[in-house]
Formats: sequence, C-alpha cells, structure tokens
Amino acid sequence: MCGRFSLHTPESRIREAFNLEQTEPLGLKPRYNIAPSQDIPVIRDTASNQEMVLAQWGLIPAWSKESKTRYSTINARVESVAEKPTYRTPFKHRRCLIPADGFYEWQVVNGHKVPHHIRMRDGSTFAFAGLWDRWKGEEETLDSCVIITTKSNEIMKPIHERMPAIIAPAHYDLWLDYRVSDKQEIMQYLNSAPSSQLTAYPVSTWVNSPGNNGERCIQPAI
Repeated sequence: MCGRFSLHTPESRIREAFNLEQTEPLGLKPRYNIAPSQDIPVIRDTASNQEMVLAQWGLIPAWSKESKTRYSTINARVESVAEKPTYRTPFKHRRCLIPADGFYEWQVVNGHKVPHHIRMRDGSTFAFAGLWDRWKGEEETLDSCVIITTKSNEIMKPIHERMPAIIAPAHYDLWLDYRVSDKQEIMQYLNSAPSSQLTAYPVSTWVNSPGNNGERCIQPAI
C-alpha cells in the first residue's frame, strides 16, 4: 500500500519535471509527511493541455450519494482497478500523475514497525500512477484521487509486499491520454520505472504521526 509520501520539491521544479505550462501557481509548500484526506497536487490531461490541480487524497466516485465513502479509497490495487465500480470509469478516462519525491513504508522487525523512506537514487521527482474523479453535490464540487498499488519490486520486497505503481517519464503522456481506454494498453504503462532507480533506508518513528512535518521525517535513522 501507500499511506504516506513526501513532496518537498519546489513547485517550479515540479512544473519543469512534467513539462507543464507556467500558469498561476498553486502555492505548494514543502511537505514531508503527506497523509490521506489531505489535498495533494495531481497532473491530468484536458482537451487543450495538461494541468496540475489540487485533489483530495481518497477518491469519491462521481456516482456517490455523498462526499465520503464507508471504505478506504486512498489505494487501488492494480489487479482489480479496471473492474471495481469505484475505479473502472476513472481508469478508462481519468488517469493522473501524482508527483512525489519519496514515500514511506513500515517494515516489521522483531515485532516492531520500522518506517522507511523510499526515493529515487538521484533525489529526483517522480510520479505515482493515479486516478481522479469529480463529485458534484448541491452546494459542493470535489475533485479527489487514488494511488494505484502493485506488487513490490526487488527494492521493496524486504520492506513490504505492496508499493505504489510508478510511471516512467517516457510514458507520462501515454498514461494521461484520456482518449486511450483499452485496458491492455493502459496496463503496460503501469509501474514502468526500473527498481534499480530506487533506494530505501530507515527513518525515525517521528514520521509515524501525520502531524509531524519537516526534514526530520526523511533523515536516516541513527
């Protein structure tokens, strides 16, 4: 699964990494401990261009009667994402990239959960495979999103059996293209980033609390 991640890269560099037009900034601030239900930046395709907007982490399907769900929708398993009612329409037409520069997972060691920070070896920004949807109520419109997860690669296997699916930069445009709806074509872009690009290391349990934010979250544990 993926329940926490970081995005402390300056907004201008995020836009450069994803070749986004320099439109009105979102005012993104460094965040080292992003948690579910918070607003996060997502990159999506439109009829005219690609845009970065804020969306709630935890997908609310367009057909929902209310702006919340009874079950967790922060992660969608790649094995069932194309069939589950909550995700199958967004999977076809509302895919997004979720920028990150690291994520966290907890490894069970001698009965204790040890947090690890996982990032690119070069420290660069990368993208989770995500889906978004728009819920409309009588007085509220809500954009929300979900991170797709897959089986762990060689780097992640010692830590946890699941990890977020990461899209390779060469496939960004193909993943975002809302005109592509064929399941097999979409699936081939998932988790296309080589595992050799990732590195993982233990960090302080200070990150366990979603209220804690700052560089201490990503510093190696002593």
